[in-house]
Amino acid sequence: MVGNGIAIVGAGMIGAAHAAGYRTHLPRFAKLGATMDVVCDVNVDAASKMASTWGFDRTAADWRAVMADASIGIVSVCLPNFLHTEVAQTALRAGKHVLCEKPLALSADDARATRDLARASSGVSGTVFNYRRIPALADINARVANGELGDPVQILIQYQCDYAADPMLPHSWRYTFDRAGPGALLDLGTHAVDMARFMLGDVSEIAGAVSTISICERFLPAAATTGHGHTQLSDELAIVDNDDVMSALLRFTGGAQGFVTASRIALGTGNRVQVEVYGTRGTARFTTEMPSHFELAISDDGSPAPFRRMINRPSSPSVGTLAPVPHDLVSIGYAEGFGFMIHEFLSAIAEGRPFENGSMEDGYRAAQILDAIQTASEINAPVSVNWRD
Repeated sequence: MVGNGIAIVGAGMIGAAHAAGYRTHLPRFAKLGATMDVVCDVNVDAASKMASTWGFDRTAADWRAVMADASIGIVSVCLPNFLHTEVAQTALRAGKHVLCEKPLALSADDARATRDLARASSGVSGTVFNYRRIPALADINARVANGELGDPVQILIQYQCDYAADPMLPHSWRYTFDRAGPGALLDLGTHAVDMARFMLGDVSEIAGAVSTISICERFLPAAATTGHGHTQLSDELAIVDNDDVMSALLRFTGGAQGFVTASRIALGTGNRVQVEVYGTRGTARFTTEMPSHFELAISDDGSPAPFRRMINRPSSPSVGTLAPVPHDLVSIGYAEGFGFMIHEFLSAIAEGRPFENGSMEDGYRAAQILDAIQTASEINAPVSVNWRD
């Protein structure tokens, strides 16, 4: 048996998103008896700051001790990519409920092992695919599923950021293949690939992929750092050996095609996700820069059709029951959508059911596609996505 304490392992910026989600939605689950228990990070100051900000009872520096603590029942894994596998698997073996940040692992083989442990675990588990909870994207997904857009033909997804555009930002684990895996592909493209699967189903082939490293070296920091900000640099350069930009052409098992691109050096974009879905009867398009609505064009006879603005309403997914202000055109941002995912995770725990909308299985299947994209970029040739249980 495990207890009801919540632990966030990793006190960086994404750990704060988890903390905000728990703080917002935990009061809805009084019968669950869960508590904001511990923030764990080797950076004691960062853990203390997060615990104080979000109301956790204590801090810890050793994640293994947290996993061995019987009072901890719910774990959010918010660590650098190379630590996801070991920490998530340890938590699953301990029978804890686990919500693991993307990517689930650096490779499909490791993701499969984590998925297998999740299947055997008594706890509820999931992968952080929070963009599925943006009301507009959930609405588009429902319209694709019910045939409103006709037969899917094509999907275009761009995830563009500029957090790494400045060459004077310090080198870190994010820029090394053995710790981060592919760069923009895993950091951002994981979300894009999952969104492609969310909308159009599984991918059968990567028809082609290209990667670019634009900033080939960065200075090492003079001291330990977190996040993406500037800091004092040493005079020692280190090689960047994972991609700044990755693009791929996808074929889906249902016959549609897709284009996915991810960049961490797209100046001026901040953190932007754009999704366009084209079907035989219509088109839907969305950008996170305008989160209060998406655009929809439908034609029954193939004649030109104008785009209509489909605004967030109380009837939009999650809005009426969870948004603090469920009213027409009130924007739903990143924090709210992330919180909707935390609410769904807590609901699954409270009801004793699987967390299916962003499961460990989804994390594994995304990893298979990501592996194929990486291989296609290396060999400059198509790569089949060989699905296996």
